[in-house]
Amino acid sequence: MLDTGSTRIGARRGLRKDWARLTGHTVEVWLLGEHIMTGVVDQAAPDDSVLWIAAAGANTRRLFDKRTGYEVWV
Repeated sequence: MLDTGSTRIGARRGLRKDWARLTGHTVEVWLLGEHIMTGVVDQAAPDDSVLWIAAAGANTRRLFDKRTGYEVWV
């Protein structure tokens, strides 16, 4: 199991398509092969279409849309 801090999800690190199940987990957000940010999923749409990364420090809460091409890795 992959340890993502205080919670466990999945058997290994990899691309996740099931965004709705990631609330509370630390993830990496990528776009076109570029690392955008790492953060904790604050909320995700039930249909896996979007997710919000929680605000941290000077960074505000951010929305990512799967249709735009964002990928989420855990």
